[in-house]
Amino acid sequence: MPYLSIQRTVHMTRSAELPQVVADREYEARLRGWGTFRSGVRLGGHEVFVVNFSELALLTDRIREQEAQVEALWRALPSVANQSYLVDLLSNELESTNTIEGVRSTRKEIGDALESAMSNDGAHRRFGEMAKLFMALSADDDGARSLPETLEDVRAIYDRVVSGELAEADRPDGDLFRAGPVYIDDPSTGRRIHAGVVPESEIKVALTQWLALMRNQEIPPLLRAVMCHFVFEYVHPFYDGNGRTGRFLLAWQLRQALGVFTAVSISPAIEAGKDRYYKAFEEAQHPLNCCDASLFCRQMLRFVSDAQQHLVDDLTEKSARLGAASEALRRLCSERGYDETLMDILGFLTQEELFGVGVRRLTRGQMEQAGHMGRARVRNALARLESDGMVAHAGQRPARYFLAEEARRILLG
Repeated sequence: MPYLSIQRTVHMTRSAELPQVVADREYEARLRGWGTFRSGVRLGGHEVFVVNFSELALLTDRIREQEAQVEALWRALPSVANQSYLVDLLSNELESTNTIEGVRSTRKEIGDALESAMSNDGAHRRFGEMAKLFMALSADDDGARSLPETLEDVRAIYDRVVSGELAEADRPDGDLFRAGPVYIDDPSTGRRIHAGVVPESEIKVALTQWLALMRNQEIPPLLRAVMCHFVFEYVHPFYDGNGRTGRFLLAWQLRQALGVFTAVSISPAIEAGKDRYYKAFEEAQHPLNCCDASLFCRQMLRFVSDAQQHLVDDLTEKSARLGAASEALRRLCSERGYDETLMDILGFLTQEELFGVGVRRLTRGQMEQAGHMGRARVRNALARLESDGMVAHAGQRPARYFLAEEARRILLG
C-alpha cells in the first residue's frame, strides 16, 4: 500500500469530526511511530517529521548505489576532463538555480565568475561570490565545507549568494532576516501556496532549531539534508533569494554525504521538474498535513537519483568518446611523428572539447599545470601544432587554445 499524506487520509475518513481534529490525531500517531524521524523543528504548531516508508528507504539505497557508479566514472577521468566537467556542472547548477528564480544570467557571465573563482584573481564579477561558494564544494578539506553554525553564518551565506543581485526594496530589514511578511507563489500559475514565518523572532527560533537539525546524527544524512531544505523554504527568512540560498545549502549538505558531481547537479533536476517540486512543497506545508515532510523528501530524493542517473549516462557516453579519441590520437601522433609533449597537449584539448562548457579553450598556463611541463616546452609545442593546422588560439593575455577543425575531424569524427 502506498504511503498516504495526512491530508489524503483525512479526506478518506468518514468521521463526523472536524478535519483538523482527525489530522492532529493522525499526526500524533505518525510522530510516535517506530519508523519516524523527528526534526525537533516546530512550524505552524507541528513538529516536522519524516516516516521512513519503504519507497523512501529504497530511494536512499539506490542513491548510495548510483553514487558508487558516479564516483567510479569520475575517478577514471584524466585530470583535464575531470576539471572541465566539474566546471560544466557548476555552470549548469548556477544557471539553473538562477533560472528557477527568474534571475537572468548568461553562460559567459557564469563562466567568467567560475574562472575568476578558480584563479582567485580578485576581480569583481557578477555572480562571483556565489561561484566561490559553489567552488568550495569541490574542496577535499572537510573544514572548507563546514556547515553554518550560527544565525549570523546563515545571513553571511545569503549575502554572498545574492551579492549584487538584490533590489533595495528586497534587502533584509530586520536584525538578520526580514521583519515583514513574504509569500511563495507557484511560478507557473501565480497562485499563492505559502506564507513565510513571521515575525523575525519566530524566524530566529525556527532557524536555530534548523541548525540543530543539520547536525542531528540520529537522522540519516540524505534524509536530514532534504528535511532541512523543506524547513528552510517553509521559513523563507528573506524577502528574495530564498530559493537560491536554499538550493545552495541543500548542495552543501548533500556534499557531506555524496561526491561533488552529485551535489552540484540538483538544481538542473529541480528545474526540469519544478512543477513536481512546487506540488510536493505545497502539499507538505498544507495545514492538514501537519508538517509531514515524508512525500516532499521522497520527491527531493527522486531529484537526487535522477541527477545521478544523468551523470552516469553522460559520463559513460563521454568516456567512450574519449576512449575512441585517444585511439585516434595515438594513430595521428604515430603517423606525424609527434612526440609525447605534442600528444599530451592534443590530449588536453580533446578532453576540454569533450567535457568542457561553452567555447572549449585552455590557456598555456593550464596546460603547463596539467602536464607538469615548463613554459618553453609548452610554447614550442603549441607553435608546432599551430603551424601544422592542428591547434588554433584566440585572444591574448592569456591566449586560449583549442582544436582546429582538422584536429576535430580526425580526433572527434
